[in-house]
Amino acid sequence: GYVKSGETLLVLGKSGSGKSTLLRALCSRLNDTDELYGTVSLNGVPLPKSNQSWRRMCAYVSADDGTHSPVLTVGETFEFAAQCIARDNVTQQEIDDRVNFVLEGLGLSHVKDTVVGDENLRGVSGGQKRRVTVGEMLMSTTSRVLCLDNITDGLASTDSFSLIQQISEACKKHRTAAIITLL
Repeated sequence: GYVKSGETLLVLGKSGSGKSTLLRALCSRLNDTDELYGTVSLNGVPLPKSNQSWRRMCAYVSADDGTHSPVLTVGETFEFAAQCIARDNVTQQEIDDRVNFVLEGLGLSHVKDTVVGDENLRGVSGGQKRRVTVGEMLMSTTSRVLCLDNITDGLASTDSFSLIQQISEACKKHRTAAIITLL
């Protein structure tokens, strides 16, 4: 199968069926224990098992939200992510514009100044925190494919639907492909 720019592909399957392994293979992030049978191709050109240039074009988001700094606000989290991956010639205004664009696209503008939080510090909701995780990966302007692994785990059905819908709309708008594993 294939996914085109601007499209969102949902990969559904039960736990243990290999969805996560497939996703890691597609974005060149296989573990030592993963085995690859067959070929992953980009525009008909086979990719090696570990290809750094392809890997830089694929943003990978796992289901784990535990890597955020709980004391940073949502806006600060996005700004930090953008600064970490920015080229040397990127201005602060360009970073601010990107942060605001992603905040708006993921429906997080109203919580820009709210801390992310954790179990000890009250912050944004679970669904909002999941969108923060996705938003961090969207700070990259070089990502052409979003690989999102079980990002709706633990979310209410309405939050899950809203998140997938927002990602799909962002992909259409930016001509980016998304591959999302669910269930």
